[in-house]
Amino acid sequence: MFRTLQALLVGAALAAAAPLAGQSVQLAGARPPKFPAGQLTELATSESNPRQQYAVYVPSRYRADRTWPLLVVMDPRGRAMIPLSRLREVSERLGYIAISSYNSRSDVTVDPNADVINTVLADAQRQFSIDIHRIYLVGQSGTARASWIFGYGLRGHVAGIIGIGASKPANFVLTPRPESELPTLVFFGAAGTTDYNYEEMSALDTALTRVNLPHHITWYDGPHAWAPQATLTAGVEFMELMAMRYGLKPADSAWIDSSYTARLASAAKMADSGDGYHAWLEYKAIASDFAGLKDVKEPAGRADRLEKRDDVRRTTRQIQESIRAQRAYNDRLGEFLASYRKGAPIPVATAADRVQLRALERRMAGTDSIDANAASRGIEQLWVYASFYEPMDYLDQNDPDRALGILDLAALMRPHDPEVCWQQARAFARLKRETQALSALECAARAPISPESIEQDPDLRTLAATPSYRALVARLKARPASVETRYGQ
Repeated sequence: MFRTLQALLVGAALAAAAPLAGQSVQLAGARPPKFPAGQLTELATSESNPRQQYAVYVPSRYRADRTWPLLVVMDPRGRAMIPLSRLREVSERLGYIAISSYNSRSDVTVDPNADVINTVLADAQRQFSIDIHRIYLVGQSGTARASWIFGYGLRGHVAGIIGIGASKPANFVLTPRPESELPTLVFFGAAGTTDYNYEEMSALDTALTRVNLPHHITWYDGPHAWAPQATLTAGVEFMELMAMRYGLKPADSAWIDSSYTARLASAAKMADSGDGYHAWLEYKAIASDFAGLKDVKEPAGRADRLEKRDDVRRTTRQIQESIRAQRAYNDRLGEFLASYRKGAPIPVATAADRVQLRALERRMAGTDSIDANAASRGIEQLWVYASFYEPMDYLDQNDPDRALGILDLAALMRPHDPEVCWQQARAFARLKRETQALSALECAARAPISPESIEQDPDLRTLAATPSYRALVARLKARPASVETRYGQ
């Protein structure tokens, strides 16, 4: 989630004009790339801004005498390789350059993502022949939200957003699009069935339909995290299809036919296996996605017939009821967190009862998969507030005692979780409870944490003189380095 985002103006210089995609002209300023085509470069430092680092994939057929679409990928914790590894195959197959940042973040006091966008776009234009009308922003959680602001700020250049696990910013206004106008950008969204932002992604689907913005929103089994490779691949394929539909690249009829046939077959397989609900969703999506490119009477008709079936109607009602229940739980959780801020500290067992923790756990273990998923979303919503947002806020307000109280609730949910231990270590250090702080820090170090993040944390510096702290940092520095441990925090 991304709760606040200051207004930002993206200052990356984009060429005033560029050739159509596929035209044999090299963009001014582009030069032969230092990144080998067909290989993944895990870590590169920007020449224009040495504070910025990223991973790069260049398709093997890249050449500088034509232009190429660009994926700008932003993980909310700067873990560049997680999404890029899942985008590599489709980038190679469809011919997209992909650059994934180690500096992107969400949920931080000063938003760094404008610098990320500026640096990546400036470097990409120097290093590659980029189609500056086909830039695509790819984000998850808070960086998905931020992509709406950057996408609209760079209209005419950003052709689409792939947003995973989060809707648009709360105060972001969507402008209705007349049928006669081409879209300024298109959107592909996805969320897991147990993602606490499932409900808001469902609401976004309705909102985008209302303003006539071309989009495709889908679901996958899983929590609030990057979507699996198949879903991200579908996102890039959607962008490719929309580029053909709206004239950003020449239509490739063979590719369109192949994609259409494959998706029809996938929907038919769902229907044949008895999964009428997901077959209905897929037929609807096919009819929407391929409109203007194919005769979509067949998928539209199948969707209409499936929508009238009792099993599809029943599943639709159950899912809508689960969404309403999730909204009600979110309201209850919000009331608890507000009262916790104002009232006296309460025992962790009382807190667990007030947020219905055990009831949610029982529902999550039940046989009704739709209700179990809804309960899982409630658990995940509670977890992210108890383990991250609330303790971070209390530490910012210099209230470590209250931070530890809410962290007790998180520890009850997931004992010895390194993320919780990290926050506990900071709170204990703030209270000068040295032994407990060091014990919590040892627990936190079981995760891929960088020694630099420990040494640079102002709360943990108070432990620097202790032998246990020095031994821990030395041990982490001696551990074999990886991109994720060095840059994942």
